[in-house]
Amino acid sequence: MIKCFLSHSSKDKESFVRIVKNEIKKEATIYDEDTFEKGMKPIDEIMSGLEDSSLFVIFLSEASLSSEWVEIELNKAKELLDDNIIQRIYPIIIDKNITYEDKRIPEWMQKDLNVQHIQQPKVAARKINQRLREIAITNHPKIHERESIFVGRNEKIDEVEQRFDDFEMSTPVTIIASGLPSIGRKSFIKQSLKKTNIIKGTYEFPVISLYDTDSIEDFILRLSDLGLTEHYNLTDLISLSLDDKIALASNIISNIANERERVLIEDSGAIIKFDSDIVSWFVDITDRIRNLDFLTICIASRFRANRKFMHKNDSIYITEIAELEIKERNGLFTRYSRYKGLNLEREDVKFFTSLLCGYPQQVFYAVNLISDSSVFDAKKQSHIIREYSEGKAKIILESLKDKKDELDFLHLMSKFDFISYKMLFELLDEDKYYPILLDFINSSICERLGSNGDYVRVNEVIKDYVSRNRFGIKLEFQELLQNHVKEFVSQQSDIASGSDGDRDISDHMFSIQEALMLGYEVDDSLLIPSYFMRSIRNLYLERKYKDAINLSDRVIQRSEFIDETILTSVRYTKCQCLARQKNHDFFAEVRKIPEPDRSFLHGFYFRLSGQQDKAITSFKQVLDRRPNDQRAKAELVLIYMQNDQPDLAFSLAKDNYNKSKNNPINANNYFACLLHKQPRKDEYKNELNDIIKKLRLDPSNRTQEMSYSNEAKLKAYYENNETEAFSIIDDVILNYSNVSYPLLTKADIAIHFNNKDKLKEAVDSLQKMLEVYDQSYKTYIRFKAILVSMSGDKKSAEEIVRNELKGVNTNSLARLYEKINSY
Repeated sequence: MIKCFLSHSSKDKESFVRIVKNEIKKEATIYDEDTFEKGMKPIDEIMSGLEDSSLFVIFLSEASLSSEWVEIELNKAKELLDDNIIQRIYPIIIDKNITYEDKRIPEWMQKDLNVQHIQQPKVAARKINQRLREIAITNHPKIHERESIFVGRNEKIDEVEQRFDDFEMSTPVTIIASGLPSIGRKSFIKQSLKKTNIIKGTYEFPVISLYDTDSIEDFILRLSDLGLTEHYNLTDLISLSLDDKIALASNIISNIANERERVLIEDSGAIIKFDSDIVSWFVDITDRIRNLDFLTICIASRFRANRKFMHKNDSIYITEIAELEIKERNGLFTRYSRYKGLNLEREDVKFFTSLLCGYPQQVFYAVNLISDSSVFDAKKQSHIIREYSEGKAKIILESLKDKKDELDFLHLMSKFDFISYKMLFELLDEDKYYPILLDFINSSICERLGSNGDYVRVNEVIKDYVSRNRFGIKLEFQELLQNHVKEFVSQQSDIASGSDGDRDISDHMFSIQEALMLGYEVDDSLLIPSYFMRSIRNLYLERKYKDAINLSDRVIQRSEFIDETILTSVRYTKCQCLARQKNHDFFAEVRKIPEPDRSFLHGFYFRLSGQQDKAITSFKQVLDRRPNDQRAKAELVLIYMQNDQPDLAFSLAKDNYNKSKNNPINANNYFACLLHKQPRKDEYKNELNDIIKKLRLDPSNRTQEMSYSNEAKLKAYYENNETEAFSIIDDVILNYSNVSYPLLTKADIAIHFNNKDKLKEAVDSLQKMLEVYDQSYKTYIRFKAILVSMSGDKKSAEEIVRNELKGVNTNSLARLYEKINSY
């Protein structure tokens, strides 16, 4: 294995060298206190260590240049370099009072080597890791071959190269590549900058991630945490003015540029918003750093950035990454197949490439599937390859369904935006879970972040999926996390004062957010807006509306210090909570929300309070301003279906489904509309079956319930098989006894077959389960009225409708009265 020898004075150990050592893979370092055997003579251990090394790193300081031991090590290293045993000597000056011209530095080193001055230990560690990678690639060409596999995007890369070669314009300080997750944004940035000779092929970016709940405070904390600049006191960030925060962020970026480093940011809506706007604080930062003349910030953005910003500031370069073209997909498949040692027949290549839809990850998945099994077996699973890009998360969770430890671990990891190895293995048994983590990293389920990969996170597509489906974590893990948060809260005064410096940023983020959700008092100096925002959102999802409102008010009280984007998000969630509670304070708060979100929230409030005509008007106002708003369309679909108006819902539901087929709500809504489409056709039945199959791929309880409930409806409406339809839905009710939706399906099927007994079973069960404010309550009332009418009491049925369905659309009520009279 490739190793590096860390030559240093013991006087520099505590302040610098030990920090560097901790950032390098343990098995790759030769470091006295870790690797020298007790009882052996130091000189023997030094000589043995040097002979085992490929890279010799010498930390130059006043102390080391005066050390006899360091001189012995250096002389022996030079000898071994000349004999081709050591491959590189890498000198680093760590003392600001020393220059490369110091007479104690050997002449051959001054003449032949680039003697660098590095003040930050984490920067030194990154450079050493870089040298180790370069040696690894020299020694193992297969590694280089794997890392150099990149096909396509040639025109885009040429555009980047031309821009950086244009000396009539400023050198871009920021590059933004936008596109869908897993489309290859990060690979494109790296390949473009390699082609343009801005970075070496072996360069690994320090990586940070930002989410839509994050703001400038998170940006500052994540950049600072990379360790590439001097240490800043970042407590009480929330109380700084926005201008001071912008100045601080600009200063940190300038220092990173001075170290000749660049940062890759995976942005999911913090910098580039979903409407293509770049947040104002980042625009201000780019204005301040435009004269750096050094590309420092590289952004892989989930959302497309408006290119108008390039015209305002030529230090920003913006591009979009689309799916690979057919020729590019085929080329990537062929090259990766060769790398994996596969010798595929032309017809086999043609078969597999016909399944691809333009995502690099899909290509790698297909080739790995063939490599791990066989061409025959992979062909049998071709539907999984075809669906991989849309259903990556579903497919991965399905592959883990029989691996309890792996699934439990993935659910736990998805609780964190990112987590350090240190925190993770303080919580869990490293021997048991580290091999699982390595497998997850190798299969792209998890990704490394940080300056030297010191943090890890779940791939954003998979994390979103797990979070959306609210998979819980096992009790043992819950207790571990609760105890961890409790300990954090008890030590927060030490943390705030800086006397407990052993906790990293992932620990701070998670522990503070959980503490806020659990109602603990948290020191104000530790808080930043995003911690509130995440806690507020989680409380909303857990239906703890009162707690979410209280936290929202704490943020709003500090509005003068908070970025307007975050403040609007907080107010938005507060309005959702107020709407859920039917609280009239909603109307005062919603005035502070800009359009069209204000109209959406009005529609949300009116739908929940049963004022359907007003809700429809509000959602249509949203679509007038934002015609492709999927949320407004989904809300209208829900109202139209509740009003027994599937024809009005159909086109909206179909449009949402086609745009996001892996969203189970979209799939379920479209199924409901298509099911009632008249006249019934075989092509509709085939599509309904396809939707059920797609839902089956999703292992979440909610989606499984949907798939089987829909199967029961299909048996009823398309096959007219009453016995099988009730058999399926009764099994669903048994398996999902705490959910009302299967009972609603049973009632619907009972009405279809005019089966009063089955309708009564469903209505009686719903009566025990639902309360007046439940979303499904009005649908239950419809079924109850029809049941009473079936029993021969038309007058009572009409009275139920008049008393319980106030605010429901007039035409919908007319159809319900007509149905009641038909019995």
